[in-house]
Amino acid sequence: MYVLIKARLASMQELKEVYTLDEALKLFALYQMDNDVEAGRLAEISKGGERS
Repeated sequence: MYVLIKARLASMQELKEVYTLDEALKLFALYQMDNDVEAGRLAEISKGGERS
């Protein structure tokens, strides 16, 4: 859950008092998915730049 705190998506207090473990894991999964999508976009842009 450190990643959620570091990314400023949740505070330690929120993780302890507001979110259930299930909700925190869903938030982490969404964060990871967003990172994966961004990495895919950057890869596509890089591939497109090499062809030109």
